[in-house]
Amino acid sequence: MMPVLKERWRQLASRERTILGIGGAVVATSLLFLAVVDPLLAKIEKLERQAVRKSKERVELAELAAAYATKQARVAKLEQRMPPAAGQFSLLAFLEEAATSVQLRDRIVGMQPQTPTATQGYQETAVDLRLDGIQLPQLLALLVALEQAPYDVQVHHLQIKPKYDNPVNLDATLRIVSYAKA
Repeated sequence: MMPVLKERWRQLASRERTILGIGGAVVATSLLFLAVVDPLLAKIEKLERQAVRKSKERVELAELAAAYATKQARVAKLEQRMPPAAGQFSLLAFLEEAATSVQLRDRIVGMQPQTPTATQGYQETAVDLRLDGIQLPQLLALLVALEQAPYDVQVHHLQIKPKYDNPVNLDATLRIVSYAKA
């Protein structure tokens, strides 16, 4: 087969040989491009897109890490103010002492402890406190006493209604919550 091709090549005119040589070079170049260069370009484009995406993910991960560190510091700060799990802190007794210290003990209509709930390693203790016929400065004094508690005590719900007969006097309902490690 090869000798037949060589004989035909010799019989071609120089212009035909040039045309066939250029055509062969174009075909070889096209095959090289399709077999090698095009897949490499596609792979480079894909890697560039992945690099951009990974860069965005890295920035997002850095932001999440910073937010996580901030929240961990906040949790650590709150845990420092929590009473120990086996401690002697009683939210009910503390509320009675706080009400006594601001002269509101006689205004307590109801103090109802709620069932403690444990979630994610913390025990939540809640007490519903109802006060009748108090004035705003007395309520504010009680809230300040709660804020200055030795442990973290939070007011989750506060409802204030003025008395119908004397709007200076108020009825207040508070849900006070304390957390401890379970």
